[in-house]
Amino acid sequence: MSRVLALLLLVGVVLLVVRALRAASRRTIEGSVDPWEVLGVPRGASREEITRAYRERLKEYHPDRVAQLGTELRELAHEKTVEIRRAYERLTGR
Repeated sequence: MSRVLALLLLVGVVLLVVRALRAASRRTIEGSVDPWEVLGVPRGASREEITRAYRERLKEYHPDRVAQLGTELRELAHEKTVEIRRAYERLTGR
């Protein structure tokens, strides 16, 4: 049973890293990130949709969720949450 849990945890970590790497590869020439892609919402999405996506992404990448997996992944998750917050600020003006 513990092997199954360890395997599921490992798969989750791999998916987290893959998503972060994909987001990093979407950077534009100016070095900024498309906020629509970061939050995973279509252009022209309503404020409610943007807020919902923002909250979901923060839960997904929150550093406390990967704290037990080591400092490296925690730092990666922290960088991703900063990117998510910046995208939200750009789209909502907050």
